Amino acid sequence: MLITRLSKLLLLVAMLAGSAVSAAPLPDFEASYILKRGSLRIGTSNIEFRSDDDGNYVYESRSWPTRWVAWLLKDRLHESSRGRLIADGLRPDTYHYQRTGGSREREADLSFDWEENRVSNHVEGSLWEMEIPPGTIDKLASQLGMMLALRQNKDDVTFKVADGGRLKEYRYKVTGQETVEVPAGTFEPVKVTKLRDNKERVTHVWCAPELNYLPVRIFQRETDGAEYTSDLESFSEVLRID
Repeated sequence: MLITRLSKLLLLVAMLAGSAVSAAPLPDFEASYILKRGSLRIGTSNIEFRSDDDGNYVYESRSWPTRWVAWLLKDRLHESSRGRLIADGLRPDTYHYQRTGGSREREADLSFDWEENRVSNHVEGSLWEMEIPPGTIDKLASQLGMMLALRQNKDDVTFKVADGGRLKEYRYKVTGQETVEVPAGTFEPVKVTKLRDNKERVTHVWCAPELNYLPVRIFQRETDGAEYTSDLESFSEVLRID
């Protein structure tokens, strides 16, 4: 599904979290992205980040198709990550994934046990568990880790993500700085590239220092040549009311 693939762009954002990443506080924020295949807008994705004075965070993402393509693309996605921002990085406690509206509905929940360094995954009635090293994160929390890593001037980071019953390792590298114009404005973001063995797949992410390194554009080219883009449409910091 195109909307599923496009929403994954937000999860493919240079996921640079790891045990070396400092958990400097991030302001609460909301952001909206336009999802496109080529020049055709096919959907919208919203993200929200909330935290408290104790370091607990909630990070959510929702994606849905535009009404112009809803007759073809019906998938709606909701993801959430809950955990803590600690001294040596992110520590997710739970991750939730739900895809509805299309022919391939799916729901999954991850629970992290940091005393035993294990993660359990409940997917459609089945359960798997595996050991994980310190610093492991879920897919959605990786965007927060990327923002924190870039704030520390990290430019080449390898990190681990619990995903689909496996521990996956990714490496992202800062490869330059470019001017990018998106609906939310014009920025001078750093460009981050995912390093792959498969050269036919390409992922680039542009992260704006003035927005705490929030991605303002995400680009991906698949092995079949299809190109997908996610552009920042709006951004706002949210005042915390105690």
